[in-house]
Amino acid sequence: MERRLVAIFALDMVSFSRLVELDETGTLSRQKFHRSELIDPAIKKHRGRIVKGTGDGLLAEFSSAVDAVECAAEIQRAMPDRERDVPERQRIVFRIGLNVGDIVVEDGDIYGGGVNVAARLESEADPGGVFISGAVFNQVKHKVELGFEDLGPFRVKNIEEPVQVYRVLLDPADAGKVPGQKRRRRRFRLSSEAVAAVSVIVVIGGGFAIRDFVLRDTSRRDALALRSSPLEQLAEREDPRRVAVTYFEARTPQEEVPFIAAGLTEALIDELSSVDALSVVSRHGVARFRDAPVPPESIGRALRVGTLVDGTVSMADQGIRVAISFINASTGERFGTTRVEGNYEQLFQLQDDLVQEVGGFLLRTLGEEIEEIQLRATTDNVEAWALVQRASPVQERAQSLMQMGDLEAALQTLAAADSILALAEQKAPEWAVPTVQRGWLDYQASRFTGFEDRVGADQWIERGLDHAELAVRLAPENPDALELRGTLRYWRYLLNLGGGPAEAEELVQSAQADLRTSVSLNPDQASAWTSLSHLLVNQYRVAEGKVAALRSYEADPYLQNAHLTIWRLFGASFDLSDHVEAERWCEEGRRRFPERPRFRKCALWVQMMPGVDQNVDELWSTLAEWLELSRPDEREFNARQGQMFVALALAQAGMTDSAAAVALRARADASIDPTRNIAYWEAIVRSFLGDLDTAIEQFNIHLAANPDATLGDSWLEDILKQDPRFMGP
Repeated sequence: MERRLVAIFALDMVSFSRLVELDETGTLSRQKFHRSELIDPAIKKHRGRIVKGTGDGLLAEFSSAVDAVECAAEIQRAMPDRERDVPERQRIVFRIGLNVGDIVVEDGDIYGGGVNVAARLESEADPGGVFISGAVFNQVKHKVELGFEDLGPFRVKNIEEPVQVYRVLLDPADAGKVPGQKRRRRRFRLSSEAVAAVSVIVVIGGGFAIRDFVLRDTSRRDALALRSSPLEQLAEREDPRRVAVTYFEARTPQEEVPFIAAGLTEALIDELSSVDALSVVSRHGVARFRDAPVPPESIGRALRVGTLVDGTVSMADQGIRVAISFINASTGERFGTTRVEGNYEQLFQLQDDLVQEVGGFLLRTLGEEIEEIQLRATTDNVEAWALVQRASPVQERAQSLMQMGDLEAALQTLAAADSILALAEQKAPEWAVPTVQRGWLDYQASRFTGFEDRVGADQWIERGLDHAELAVRLAPENPDALELRGTLRYWRYLLNLGGGPAEAEELVQSAQADLRTSVSLNPDQASAWTSLSHLLVNQYRVAEGKVAALRSYEADPYLQNAHLTIWRLFGASFDLSDHVEAERWCEEGRRRFPERPRFRKCALWVQMMPGVDQNVDELWSTLAEWLELSRPDEREFNARQGQMFVALALAQAGMTDSAAAVALRARADASIDPTRNIAYWEAIVRSFLGDLDTAIEQFNIHLAANPDATLGDSWLEDILKQDPRFMGP
């Protein structure tokens, strides 16, 4: 094992998953092109070494901090021009973080706190920007043709001391700008982006706080199992869920800026106050500190809170910039910053953007702090705890590799994470957490293979269930262990690996029991609620499934797979013929996830529901938006299917001739529609038009390709059962 002091360079693509979903082929080919033509040559030119690729990014080391900074600047300055011909929402943008630190070299890979800091700085950096640590700044100031902006100290996971952070100013006009050490200024005016914090903290206070792992020491397990949540034992000023949002500070002289700042602050307070998981000081409580030069520690002590959120608002022409800081109220240290920019004429859109940004940030930062408090309290073995932390980023790299299509490398990376967790088990054999995490690794591997290799998937599921059973024996009331077992059982059921009908029914019932027990132990176990909702909807218990999806969304609206929860809420509302709720959730999905095609598709579904006033122009424009967002290989199918949706909406509106013409034009053969789904929708259209002969003919085409097809308990069921010739079950 070798140790050395180096400059660590971490690069990652912004919104990789979204870009791949929009245009997988184009994104991956351009990523490969940028690597081969720009990034790799630049690293080589500046005498760096690529340690490893991480799917959508890479980790490199340099012997010189100057070389590392100049390399980062060269890459970021070149990228906008290389992507100039790509539509803005599909452009590849990178973040880069740099640190100087002592590393451990083992089997060609590098580890250590220095690597951790570089990775965290990368995640905090602006899209297209470069963040560097104070250690890097001290070595490069006055030595490079660049400017720097002091962002103050940041708290970094697993690093005890705050890290001083600087933004590299890439504009040549800023070259030579080297700030002096900033004095800590009071910051007690926040922005609406904290509104997002609201929802996010829902997750935090709920999701993380409720995941109370049972502390297990062989000699005192029963006693420890009765102890309260570690978060509940915190003093008020140590509890990060106790939050005060201080009034934002107006930084520019325009007369409207103070009013904008106050409005955003109060909107944020109102939003956060609606979250049951948080204790938020009212606007009256923080009003006494408005425009008062009081240190953060004093505000925290007076208000008895653990977290302060403050911000500044500035305006240039019609542009508004809101900068937010998050502060540990007991120490006065800033543990993160973010910012959002918008236009004065679109102030409400700016507020929504702030909500999203702050929400995401809190999941990434405050949520991690709470999770660490919880996790650290579950074991007395520091080495085991540190190993669990070390396995997490390895698992994330596996997911990135899978998204890049490199299954072999993804599985190898999962194996590396599993080895780390196995070592944690050896260090603390009575601790359930690493065992649960190993089970989730097995589940992830089974998802990689999935329906294409069900035998291979079943082997992973079996291994995961072994871990789940052990974890449940170690901690019978651990909601995470029960969720793992229930999820694996349900996944085996979905893959038709449960055996005969009786065995399959027993499997799905045991999965449901595990998931229900998990959420009964932790009512805010959002991911378990999500799985339970899918199971219930799949069993045609649509109303119950919708309730479970609502519980998931209320517990954690920023869950990683929240878009699936929203889609399930829409789908359940659609099946229940509730067009008001269907429209609500479709619009929520479109607002939260504008890049996802399905939230244009659902707008067409709403328009074809009974009781909705159809807008023909809007139908065609929505179809065009859906097709624009669709993947190229899906566009032809979606165009035909979308026309059937339009035809059904026209039929609902009484435009029978137009509906019949559009339906006829939308037909597709098996080369476009192998599952004959479009024939199914034409059957519905023809039923509404009173043409039952054609309706039954088209449905039977669908049934021939899908012998087990059923309409379930939806509002469509009665339409096709109007005629004795209907062949459906």
